Amino acid sequence: MNLGIENGVDGLRMMEGYEAMRIEPVLQCIKALLSPMSGIVDTHSLMLSLVGEAESYGTTFSYNTTVIGGHREGNTICLHISDSKALENWDEKSPLQPELVLVPNFVVNSAGLSAPSLAKRFDGIDSEVIPSSYYARGCYFTLSNVKSPPFKHLIYPIPEHGGLGVHVTLDLNGQVKFGLDVEWIDGVDDILSFMNKFDYSLRTDRVNRFYPEIRKYYPSLKDGSLEPGYTGIRPKLSGPKQGSVDFVIQGEEIHGVPGLVNLFGIESPGLTSSMAIAEYVAGRLSRL
Repeated sequence: MNLGIENGVDGLRMMEGYEAMRIEPVLQCIKALLSPMSGIVDTHSLMLSLVGEAESYGTTFSYNTTVIGGHREGNTICLHISDSKALENWDEKSPLQPELVLVPNFVVNSAGLSAPSLAKRFDGIDSEVIPSSYYARGCYFTLSNVKSPPFKHLIYPIPEHGGLGVHVTLDLNGQVKFGLDVEWIDGVDDILSFMNKFDYSLRTDRVNRFYPEIRKYYPSLKDGSLEPGYTGIRPKLSGPKQGSVDFVIQGEEIHGVPGLVNLFGIESPGLTSSMAIAEYVAGRLSRL
């Protein structure tokens, strides 16, 4: 709680279990931390509004276009650009040839899952400054067969290793979802990451792990009431049985290239933090 207060989160309050269960009657807990400022956001509307605002300031978005690498010329990164369709038939072995080379004043590598592998494709940057990458698949399951949503708030259990624990989240329609779990993905190389060839299929047998985890705080959950939702992949900077690592916002002081900012390990809550990250990056670049 103290860390949250230091970071400017208003209204945080420790509660006894009976207080929390008065607010959420189906909840079972001994103590709880109330965060009245927490909530959800319509991500698609947020993205559309940001695109619209950016375009109103003259930003050009190039869709179906891929940054396939780059090279360093002095203190500048030259970006190698290709039509995304050109990658469809790539044999993943021969060198990719750019169709366009851009020489920008600033580069923000915010490629998410592919950010580390893309940074390695910038010739002239020491690969030792690029952190190791780990990936974890997470599933959501949706609560069904209930007349009304049992929760009115987001509910987070004690975090587990590698994630926030199987928590309660609500969508804009009040639908209850449980997730994400943590399934470490082995055998991810730089090519697979660069091409984003991850398996996003949802393994329905993962639900067997969800029931006991959810019943730790929602003991009245009935068998058969969870339906498959969707799956996501989180980019991580620490692996199994390693301590958690925060976001890495890497600038010139690390890689030596003015105007280049790498964003590594921006997993959840990356969306929540996106505006703050953008302000921080813009502040760094404005001083150059």
